[in-house]
Amino acid sequence: MPIEFKTKHSSALLMAALAAAFPLTGHAANAARVDFATGDVKALAPDGRSRPLAKGAELASGEMIDTGSGRAQVRFTDGAQVSLAPQTQFRIDDYSFAGKADGSEKGFFSLLRGAMRTITGLVGRTNRENYKVNTTVATIGIRGTEYSVTYGNSINVTTGEGTVEVCNAAGCLIVNSGETAYVPDSNTRPVMTDKKAEIPPPPAQEGQLPGFTSGNDTTGDGTPAAILPPAPPTLASGTGYSLAIVGQFSGSPDYYLFDGLEGNTTATFSNGGLAEFSDTYWPAIVKQGAPVGMLTDGTIGWGRWIDGTLDDDGTILSMQHVHYVVGMPTPAADMAALGGMIGTYSLLGYTYPTAFDGSTWTIGTQPISGSLTANFALSEVMGNLTVPLGANTYSSIWSGWISGSNFYGSGSVSSTGADCGGSGCWSSTLGFFAGASAARAGLVYEFYGTQYGDIHGAATFKQTGLTPY
Repeated sequence: MPIEFKTKHSSALLMAALAAAFPLTGHAANAARVDFATGDVKALAPDGRSRPLAKGAELASGEMIDTGSGRAQVRFTDGAQVSLAPQTQFRIDDYSFAGKADGSEKGFFSLLRGAMRTITGLVGRTNRENYKVNTTVATIGIRGTEYSVTYGNSINVTTGEGTVEVCNAAGCLIVNSGETAYVPDSNTRPVMTDKKAEIPPPPAQEGQLPGFTSGNDTTGDGTPAAILPPAPPTLASGTGYSLAIVGQFSGSPDYYLFDGLEGNTTATFSNGGLAEFSDTYWPAIVKQGAPVGMLTDGTIGWGRWIDGTLDDDGTILSMQHVHYVVGMPTPAADMAALGGMIGTYSLLGYTYPTAFDGSTWTIGTQPISGSLTANFALSEVMGNLTVPLGANTYSSIWSGWISGSNFYGSGSVSSTGADCGGSGCWSSTLGFFAGASAARAGLVYEFYGTQYGDIHGAATFKQTGLTPY
């Protein structure tokens, strides 16, 4: 069974904008129009005929778009917009729209390879079964209004707004805003991942691609104006970083919490994530292996490596499932100025948890939750973390102290399942404040004594309030 994506529209305002952007006039023959095209983009008809595509070209049901080394953005008659990355093949299998969403409209597509981002239109709004994007490993159905897909031998689907349903022969998965599904093959059930579907940014000379048009915005010549997505935030390679990291040395059940919290970590970043680091007080060099979901908001970064290596003066040690948070620590002057305040923080981002019992790895697939409160007046910190893993959900209430821009904590852990009995489970946290006025906080955690072994993960928080003590 192919993978199916289904979306549910969650924004009436967006639908109104789509209707304004593309009036509801029926098109019998044409399904879509090319808004932008650059490079050797072409259309392939069902009979094999090929024609080049440029801005303004019309596309019919049954045609396939092949971007080659170029890019394209097309707009369908129901207002839907699709941006296609280089080396992408996208086929319009069966499309019809008579000018109104009365349930008779349909949009069936195939992503044969490559990457796409789409804002869905009116097709599928009345009847979700009338919209599907097929790949060989799963089908995507719309339960939302914006999502991205990358597809090679497997697929990653990231929802921007609303929800997306990803299905194949092994089952279905609902993917909410900000979440990502991963499907390795057609017989493996879709699971959550923290590696987002990322469409490569265009070179500067490609101008407006791959932005989307919105409403009636136009350029000077009356053509739709593209709204470029902002450049993804990055962290610059250099020294002065604080870092907290947790993982396991391969071949051993022993875990470790590493801190480079003195603000003397030299960090190298690549593709938005931490690639390598070393610390003045611990001269070993740690290098990334296979990364999974490395993110940053420009102030603090977080992520997980499936593996990595530690070079300790020529002795090479292997690591597995390494979680980290990294950022420039809050300056001492800012920490001093916060001395009479209490800061509250909400969850910004996280890694999916991992655990190892000495023989088996368990990888989390559900979002965690948590919050943090910093009493800068008393140099105290407290927080809570709720972490689903396996059949259980683990909850920790922890507290600790603040030292400079760093903080440390510990607490008890409870479980929804028949776990953490007897001597119980407990937790430890290690983290730091980052950015001006402690705008961000990041930590790694370890839950000890669970049936899955010790649970590891990372979490970051953004400041939501400052009040006098």
